[in-house]
Amino acid sequence: MLNRHLNVPGHSLTAMETIFGWVVLGKTKISCQRIILNHASYNAVEFQLDKFWQLEELSETKPFTNEEIACENHFKRTYTRDSTGRFAVKFSFRDSSDELGSSRDIAVHRLQQIERRFSKNQYLSDQYHKFMDDYLKLGHMELIPENEIDVPASSSFYLPHHPVPNKNGDKFRVVFDGSAKSSSGISLNDKLMVGPQLQTDLTTLLLRFRMHKIAITADIEKMYRQITLHDSDFQRIVWRNSPFEPIQDFRLTRIAYGTASAPYLAIKCLQQLALNESNNFPLASKAALKDFYVDDLMSGANSLSEALELQNQLTQMVSSARLVLRKWASNCSEFLNSIDSDMRLSNTSLNIDNDDTVKTLGILWHPASDVFYFKITPLSFEGTLTKRTLLSTIAKTFDPLGWLSPITIQYKTIMQRLWKQQLQWDESVPTDIKLEWEQLANDVQFVKDIKIP
Repeated sequence: MLNRHLNVPGHSLTAMETIFGWVVLGKTKISCQRIILNHASYNAVEFQLDKFWQLEELSETKPFTNEEIACENHFKRTYTRDSTGRFAVKFSFRDSSDELGSSRDIAVHRLQQIERRFSKNQYLSDQYHKFMDDYLKLGHMELIPENEIDVPASSSFYLPHHPVPNKNGDKFRVVFDGSAKSSSGISLNDKLMVGPQLQTDLTTLLLRFRMHKIAITADIEKMYRQITLHDSDFQRIVWRNSPFEPIQDFRLTRIAYGTASAPYLAIKCLQQLALNESNNFPLASKAALKDFYVDDLMSGANSLSEALELQNQLTQMVSSARLVLRKWASNCSEFLNSIDSDMRLSNTSLNIDNDDTVKTLGILWHPASDVFYFKITPLSFEGTLTKRTLLSTIAKTFDPLGWLSPITIQYKTIMQRLWKQQLQWDESVPTDIKLEWEQLANDVQFVKDIKIP
């Protein structure tokens, strides 16, 4: 609270100034209806700016924190593999899950919101229902028996879910919201350990990738959904095929995108597989430990025979854990000819960053010509140019190796000047910055002609 307050004449209302703005206090009638309020806030601009600056930082190996050590030890104690070789894992909680409150009501409310969107967008409805149908048919979620539905709130969690479009906006995937707050104000993600950073940073990986005479890329198909989760009651969802049907309770049996532990658990399973199989598949084991960026392989060899052996070992090693490597690409046609056409990358170019954010400047690799180039999204000047829209555009630049430094330096200069202006996020930028930005944006269009061997 700050010092200023105002009384409203004739009413029992008082307005008080806080650091968050003005609030009004007073009496009101008690509602006889149950109200569920959910506020989800995600500042995409700040997140993108963080990633933009992180690319400038030199990576350094930091010792694990106590929590990260505990997370590692928990995985080693609790992971198992079933009779088919598939990994099964457990969530690692920071402490007891007793602070979790009830979460089903908000999940039901969010489902009803999505259903209203379905009524206005048939394509979204069809895509969403297909996703859920496939999830159920593949055994990645299961209907909860009625006698198992009622459990203490601290022993389960309902994940709201929503659609997220891909880069092109023509397809959707369903994301599960582990950050949704329960009735106690605590979310599942608040209680889960995130785990340590396990993989090489992308800059180092790209530098090493370019050292190979024969470059090889691939990715693991639906990596998260190939790993069983024992704690499936903490991944409950509500769903129904139609608003006219009763809502049903399901639980996700594989680690779900949107939970804080999912990236760590998936990567850790891959690395544990590499350690387990190091004697049987030495080349594949080394590549799995050093040449993966999340689920994307960026590796290579100095001879065709070595490349073929690496591909063979990787395929066998991951298949032993019920994983599938697909979308193979290479700068060597002889290597590609040895792989079934349906397992090759269908596009002519590979997008280096697997982030779903649409980039204004993004790096692609063209395997056939073995060059990197930049994908340019034309900048729109419609409407008012604000601090938010300008910084959002800058933050979507992806240049981990500094190839675009002559441009990004100008970006940073503009950012510094904007900060000195102390503008609000949605305030228009000064005319001189606007004119400079428009000229720079026009010049950037020529970057698409640059090819980097």
